[in-house]
Amino acid sequence: MWAFLTRLPLVATIITFVCVVIMFALGNWQLQRAEQKSLRLQSIESAAKNAKINLNQVLQADIQEMLDMPVSFDGAADAQRYFLLDNKIHNGRVGYQVLVPLLTEAGAVIANFGWIAATNSRDILPSIKINDLNTRYDGVVSLPLNNSMVKETAVIDGNWPKVIQQTDLQIMEQHLQSEILPFVVLLDESDSSPLVRNWKAVVMAPEKHLAYAAQWFLLGLAAIVVFVIAERKKLKRNKN
Repeated sequence: MWAFLTRLPLVATIITFVCVVIMFALGNWQLQRAEQKSLRLQSIESAAKNAKINLNQVLQADIQEMLDMPVSFDGAADAQRYFLLDNKIHNGRVGYQVLVPLLTEAGAVIANFGWIAATNSRDILPSIKINDLNTRYDGVVSLPLNNSMVKETAVIDGNWPKVIQQTDLQIMEQHLQSEILPFVVLLDESDSSPLVRNWKAVVMAPEKHLAYAAQWFLLGLAAIVVFVIAERKKLKRNKN
């Protein structure tokens, strides 16, 4: 075995060793991420079963750590000035997600009330009735993902509702002419609401990280096996 190792080419051995170390390091990192996600999901589940957090607690914490965390708060909807997020598909149908400013003690926050089907004409917006009374709202914290390639088409004027192409909080502040909190609340399902709310958690399942870890470990082992087989064949040819 030692004789075999001493005859290995230095450069190829170093390159293979470095690649294997990187692959195993990535696999170990995925294992750590899986453990972190497990703890995070446990924290979210615990918060959902016990006391939900309020908006002020979200503002005081790291917003990334607050994603998908359940929140509960009182607020009054701005029933006249709301947004329709365009091109949202549900069960093969095109529609909008209804984004409504809620006035709370922590400030104005955008709440996603859910999906509604579009009408047969782009010029006719769906009719939506929004309760403007002070109400208890429950949901989860979300951060909108914006695409710099998407061009916003809504014009800043006095006409409402606004059809927007993405949830850009800065642009929404310009339309509302007031500040809003730096996150969105996805409202929980409600029997009293005709809007569809079937949110998927942003948090990647720990099982996916475990699968990625297994892939990296297998790639590292495969690299070792291929390298050893290739060098053994090369040494046999040289010996012959």
